[in-house]
Amino acid sequence: MHATTVRTPCSHRVGQYARGSASASPSPHPSLHSSLSPFPSSPPPPSRASSVAMEPVAKLSDDLIGEILLHLPQDDPACLLRISLVCKRWRCILADPAFRRRYRALHRDPPVIGLLRVGKYHIPFSSRFVPIHPGSRRPAGRDLLGWRVLDCRHGRALFMTQAPRPNERILDFIVWDPLTNKHQRLPRPPPMLGKLFNAAVLCAAAAGSCDHCGCHGDPFRVVFIYTTLPAAGAATGNVTSARVYSSETGDWSELTSVQHPVAFVDQMHDFITLVGDVLYFHGDDAYSISYQLDAQRLSVIDRPPQSMFNGHLWLLRSIEDNGRLGFVGVEEKPSFCIRLLWRETSRDRVARWVQGRTIKLQTLLPEVTLPSPSGPQEFPNAKVVGVAEGTDVIFVHVRTHGFGDVYMIQLNSGRAKKVVPYYGSVFPYTSFCIPV
Repeated sequence: MHATTVRTPCSHRVGQYARGSASASPSPHPSLHSSLSPFPSSPPPPSRASSVAMEPVAKLSDDLIGEILLHLPQDDPACLLRISLVCKRWRCILADPAFRRRYRALHRDPPVIGLLRVGKYHIPFSSRFVPIHPGSRRPAGRDLLGWRVLDCRHGRALFMTQAPRPNERILDFIVWDPLTNKHQRLPRPPPMLGKLFNAAVLCAAAAGSCDHCGCHGDPFRVVFIYTTLPAAGAATGNVTSARVYSSETGDWSELTSVQHPVAFVDQMHDFITLVGDVLYFHGDDAYSISYQLDAQRLSVIDRPPQSMFNGHLWLLRSIEDNGRLGFVGVEEKPSFCIRLLWRETSRDRVARWVQGRTIKLQTLLPEVTLPSPSGPQEFPNAKVVGVAEGTDVIFVHVRTHGFGDVYMIQLNSGRAKKVVPYYGSVFPYTSFCIPV
């Protein structure tokens, strides 16, 4: 199809999808346009055959075209970009807010369209955003110098960065929107005691009526949690405390704390998941720490015992049963397999861990030559390094050569894709993206 065979102007009042959207629709990027035609400025006239072929499409109403475009795949922004370059008429339909609302409502779950990874863990920090589909051009891949990613949720990413004074060791928080490239530096929270901390970002209506399909521009909250270790010889245990920042008030909440003999949080254990109105922080190998948003209460929960899983576990939330807390990990022996564990609560409110599915890694990655199992004191040769919250997508690192590669795996369909050569944790970015 050639872009000049449909001549309906964008400003024409057509259908429910194109009303009032002409002024908000920028022209296509010239480099993208040139990849579709060798003469972007003065394209040759269409042949008679192509004009005849386009006549049935040109006669379709905008409402009907919109219904067809609604079923474009939501996990491939590059496909949406190519469709927007067909003609101004289709571009206007895709750009209309009414179409975007219906598109999100139809597909419901935002797809994974990128991931964030740490480039440098210590000052001066650095992070990198890696698009899953580079051809979409939005959101674009970029290096984020001076920022270290801590969390990513509901269309926002949270970073820590060094305070403006170069000699100051105090850290600040920044919230960034990858789609708009807008960022906000938060007011500094009251000083913490100790160096063990972590933080999470989430929609302000996380436990409310929001479906989180397009709320990246709405109010948000940041939960800052840290652990203070007792002085040497003291009889008291670790004290973990939390404060919450609200973008609506522009301030931090009062402190809430919980004491436990050994449990702690740390940004190096960067595993956080949201289940209902409760945030779960990974903690150490035996315990995780939860923060209930509405009640503003901290608690400590037991992790699955080593008798159920001997390896590296990652927090996750199930997509069935309205969400429940679970863990996922890769066991290396006797053969590499992905194992799921779920937390169940009985009628008398007693929680226990139960075994879930087991999936052989070789069946998901048939073209990959898996390494030998690692030794007792060695780093694992395969492990989970990220989970896309609210989806069935996990990210698994496999050490095949050098540092190895990270694969994106859909647990339900069994689809797998190599996304980046890397060895550390990744923070999946989920969002609906119509790059128009």
